[in-house]
Amino acid sequence: MAKEFCLPDLGSGLQEGQIVNWLVEVGQDVTTADNLCEVETEKAVIEIPVPYTGTVLELKAAPGDAVEVGSVIAVFGDAGEQPTAAEAGHEPEGASAATPEAPAAPATATPVTATSSATGRVRAMPSIRRIAKEHGIDLTTVEGSGRQGRITRKDILAILDSKQQPAQPAAAQTAPAAAASQFEAFSMIRKTIAERMSQAWREIPHVFTRMEIDATRLLIVKKALVEELDTKVPLEAILVKACLPALKEFPYFNATVVEGGVELHSHYNIGLAADTETGLVVPVLKDVDRLSLRETVNTLLDLLPRAVERKATPEELSGATFTVNNIGALGHLMGTSIIPLGTTAILSVGRAVEKPVVRDANIEVAPVLEVTLSFDHRVIDGGLAQRFMARIRENLEEPVKALL
Repeated sequence: MAKEFCLPDLGSGLQEGQIVNWLVEVGQDVTTADNLCEVETEKAVIEIPVPYTGTVLELKAAPGDAVEVGSVIAVFGDAGEQPTAAEAGHEPEGASAATPEAPAAPATATPVTATSSATGRVRAMPSIRRIAKEHGIDLTTVEGSGRQGRITRKDILAILDSKQQPAQPAAAQTAPAAAASQFEAFSMIRKTIAERMSQAWREIPHVFTRMEIDATRLLIVKKALVEELDTKVPLEAILVKACLPALKEFPYFNATVVEGGVELHSHYNIGLAADTETGLVVPVLKDVDRLSLRETVNTLLDLLPRAVERKATPEELSGATFTVNNIGALGHLMGTSIIPLGTTAILSVGRAVEKPVVRDANIEVAPVLEVTLSFDHRVIDGGLAQRFMARIRENLEEPVKALL
């Protein structure tokens, strides 16, 4: 008898996902070693495995459709069988605990990986697909310039710019026609970003404080660590270690406002804002106080690229107790950040630039970076913020102390 398969639990309390792409076709024979579809959530893109060996009888949603967890998305059975034969009014096997032919999706579903030319799948996010569809662009003919051949917004805009406009009769060229506005629906991640940023700005009384830091020793130590560890060392690794002593000394910065008070956390989960083609994501370095410097570096070298490629799991993108935003990685000298919901502060670090500084009554040129703290004024007052920043300055200007 035909078997229905429901969209499984996607983890982290997520209630719905958006079908990005089907990786199978109706009538195709499949096994549990195949992948069924790519689903975008508010946090990541997840690849859902085929739950049964058999034939795909029906696909219940189109790419771009939002589907609730527990809704039927596909029907499987024997070749030639009708999908109407599927049992109804019960919990489909695909949504239950794992069996030899029905693996539990939350634990085994893996983030979407780059596709090979052999599969014929197109590497493009939902927002890019929508733009292409609106303009009649066949994505299979587009050469992507993104990572691992992914098609980016820049690629699509380049095609649109190159399209020839039809020639107008001389009589019709008296005035150029106004360009029509275009509507682009939010992707799930952009919708989530918009909602959470708006809520955070409405609910949290933001205050910002800035300072300049002499980055001479910071850059020397970073270079020395590359040689010592024999690997690339993300600046975020040093920033995280520099923040940890300050968070322990001033626990209100590692906290959550709750009804009637504030919850001070005894664990240190540092979120790291990361820019992706589809929007901001915040991968979280869990229990950083238990990690050595080498473990911190290795974890970041694995986590940050996967987050940028939208391959991090929902669990890896949640649970931050404090956030660091390395805006200097994008070339910005300075900037402020909105405090993520559930936390009380976020530290933004700009790009180091050469500036004149005074040392022992002499003017010298040194690399200087700007650090900005956004803090929740319901919990943290200006004086406490300044003391916290003073400790951050000390740890960044003499980072060896924080790394020992």
